[in-house]
Amino acid sequence: MISEKKKVTEINKPYVKEQAREQERLKAASTKRRRGLVRRLTALSIAGVVLAVVFTVLLVSQWSTLEAKKAERAELENKLEELHAEESRLKQDVKNYNDLDYIAEVARRDYYLTKPGETLFKVPNESID
Repeated sequence: MISEKKKVTEINKPYVKEQAREQERLKAASTKRRRGLVRRLTALSIAGVVLAVVFTVLLVSQWSTLEAKKAERAELENKLEELHAEESRLKQDVKNYNDLDYIAEVARRDYYLTKPGETLFKVPNESID
């Protein structure tokens, strides 16, 4: 039977050793390049994640500020409407206070003043049933 171990004789030992060293050097260079690539990709990924987090934080803070400004604007618009209503009421009061008939009516109603020879009777507003 044939023996299972094959015996291989190395030929030209210095050449084979040189080739082995060259293969080792190429393998080391490939490993070094791969390690550098992994480091660069890791650094780039970390920078990308940091930028994404920063932009997300900025976006959320600006969104919340915008919502607060919208709420404040709605509140101020309601206040403006109230002030316009009060302004129109005050303008009407100014017109009324410049009218002598209105002043006489207020004097009779609130202060019970009368003209000479006039008698004032106060009638209750509630009706008795």
